[in-house]
Amino acid sequence: MDLNDERYHKFATVVLVASFLLLSSFFHGKLNTSKERDYLFVTVPSSSNETYEALFPANTDSVVIPLKKAGRLLLIDATVEDQTGNLVFDTGANGLVLNSTYFRNHVRTTGNSTGGITGAVGKVERISVEEMKFGNLKYPKMRADLVNLGHIENRRGVKILGLVGFSMMKNLEIVLNAENGELRLYKLDKSGNRISGKVSAVKPDYNQRIESNGNVLFLKGAIAGKSLNFCFDTGAETNAISSDANKNILSTLTITRRMELKGAGSAKSEVLFGRMNDFSMGGKQITGMETIVTSLFAMSEAYNTKVDGMLGYSFLEQGTISINFVKRQFGINFKKESGK
Repeated sequence: MDLNDERYHKFATVVLVASFLLLSSFFHGKLNTSKERDYLFVTVPSSSNETYEALFPANTDSVVIPLKKAGRLLLIDATVEDQTGNLVFDTGANGLVLNSTYFRNHVRTTGNSTGGITGAVGKVERISVEEMKFGNLKYPKMRADLVNLGHIENRRGVKILGLVGFSMMKNLEIVLNAENGELRLYKLDKSGNRISGKVSAVKPDYNQRIESNGNVLFLKGAIAGKSLNFCFDTGAETNAISSDANKNILSTLTITRRMELKGAGSAKSEVLFGRMNDFSMGGKQITGMETIVTSLFAMSEAYNTKVDGMLGYSFLEQGTISINFVKRQFGINFKKESGK
């Protein structure tokens, strides 16, 4: 389906309106529509699935990359060619996405249409990049999608060079502690073991076999006893549940207000906001995570995978996450309550 097609926009509008009417039958009480914290979902899915090898400093097999926060976006200090600024760590992005504001003079080729959580982003142009550097790592000769990310800069008040995800890290072990603002990357051998030979001092409380679509990670979680397919998305400032989920799933949510959602494109949409009361992963019950309820039709189309939900910052702050694509393993060490 062409995401720019007028029929798509009409269909998406109908779906959204119908979703609000349907959800109103599950959630009781008057919804608060006052202005509160806003949330961004910055992911730009792409048909590009290139992966790139990081060049480590000599005699180094691991790096620690500090993560800054702008709202709930995780930022990495970076240099792309002659531009310095921030890259959003966005695991929902298949490849490298750069802000067209700072890369206007590159030769462009036209890519495919894509869509974000609020609908169509449109035709994405592609450029070649000579070099990118962050966290003492270098990446030469890359291809990037070019999208206007000015509205994200305006919302969070920082210079955003682009979005970077697993395409830069797929051959590395990734250890993410979002709460402490730390991303650790380890070189791996062909079997997926750390080249240093050192075993992680932290053993995950739960491991799950990775299901991936290109450079995007999908995880299984359960709500109301039903297994659901979640996109693991560090570019999402909170979680999301599809508005077309069945009533048993939707009835477990506590909805507190409506809010305006801003995605990667220029479009906005009104969504429902609340908390998840019955989410579990690996037998671990996680209650109280914030979530929105919205149509994930465009995301499913872009990923060519049925997306039941998205696990964003509200999930990231639950503990330390480790990812090893070579071994196809996801692990999480849940945050322990004080005194336990």
